[in-house]
Amino acid sequence: MPRIIDLHAHLIPPRLVETLRRDGARYGVEFGGSTEAPTIRLEGSSWTKPLPLPLTRVTERLATIDRQGIELQVQAPWIDFSGYTMPLALAEKFSELQNETIAEVAAAHPGRFLGAATVPMQDAPTAIRVLERALSMGHRSVQVATYFGGQRFLDHEALFPFWEAVSDKGVLVYVHPYDEQPPPGTKEFFLHNVVNYPLQTAIAIPRMIFAGVFDRFPRLNICFPHGGGYLPYQFGRIRRAAEVRPEPKSLGYSGDPLEVMKRFWFDTILHNPASIRYLAEMVGTDRLVMGSDYPFDMNDPDPVASVRAALPASAQAAVMGGTAARLLGLAGAEAP
Repeated sequence: MPRIIDLHAHLIPPRLVETLRRDGARYGVEFGGSTEAPTIRLEGSSWTKPLPLPLTRVTERLATIDRQGIELQVQAPWIDFSGYTMPLALAEKFSELQNETIAEVAAAHPGRFLGAATVPMQDAPTAIRVLERALSMGHRSVQVATYFGGQRFLDHEALFPFWEAVSDKGVLVYVHPYDEQPPPGTKEFFLHNVVNYPLQTAIAIPRMIFAGVFDRFPRLNICFPHGGGYLPYQFGRIRRAAEVRPEPKSLGYSGDPLEVMKRFWFDTILHNPASIRYLAEMVGTDRLVMGSDYPFDMNDPDPVASVRAALPASAQAAVMGGTAARLLGLAGAEAP
């Protein structure tokens, strides 16, 4: 039986908080508020945000995954700490600090936690350099956002060297929505998260398909969160556009987008067993991995139960850990 792995969780290590509280300016971070309610603002960002303290509580996290039956949790940084608005030199330094402190937490709890790196996607060569250092620290995957400010998306040709590098290294790329610039109509009612996050994923995937990213880099291992956002439910519309409209073919794309969809992975954070089943029918259970989005309140509080409620017993072991272990290079290993 493969280990049960939570592939989608987030962490702000306590040492990272201490470092930023003491010397945030060195890393381009303005640290404010109080001990009980700290705030942060990254250089170049228009937002001052509360620092979610549950992200920092390692002992509480261990108790939670024990209760959930999770054996190994992959911990990515808080996506809002990606630093894409920062000048490149600061973004590199801040990424390095996050990767180092997450690696320290993973090393202190072997077999329970595994790090996912962050890299400054403003510049592909720098991102590759930071990723290489993160891999030497023990990280097995890298988290990137769905866009990088303005109109720069994952299909931008400036990122091609990065896609080539992660393909060559076999590193799993985990894409996560990001709300530095939430669209009109989403500032109220928590819609910047509830609606905008799944929407960002639904935009990122067809952009990459029609731009030919997956054709150019066929060995790219990439995972999309929240079950692919809104895209699976409306994927018939994407296929129809590929058939009848000239715009999807403007960069030379041809073929069936569904065949491309079946080449990457999706997590199970859908809060609805029927939605997980629909996604499994569309892309196959071998393309699903379990996630929780811990410790945010929009997480799946019992991801193991969600998989068991949605999928047949024959598929559960792979979805709950076997596929993730293979993507992370852990297959057959007793511990990371």
